[in-house]
Amino acid sequence: MNKFMLQQIFCTKIGWLFICLFLSIVFGILANWIDWCQTAMFISLIYPIVLTIVMIIFAWIINPIKNRISKK
Repeated sequence: MNKFMLQQIFCTKIGWLFICLFLSIVFGILANWIDWCQTAMFISLIYPIVLTIVMIIFAWIINPIKNRISKK
C-alpha cells in the first residue's frame, strides 16, 4: 500500500502537479519573510504552467487532427 501511494505521487503527472502546487503555496507563504522563497515559488510554478499549455495544445490541436484521420 505504501509503495503504491509513493508510486502514484512521484511517478504520475498529477502527482507532480500536486507536489509543485503544494511547494508553490509553501514558498509563497514563506516569501513574506525569506527573500529567496519567491524565486523558489516561481520555479515550482513552471511545471503546472507548462503542463497546462501542453494539455491545451493536445485538446485543441492534436486530438482533433487524430479524430479526423481516424474517421477517414
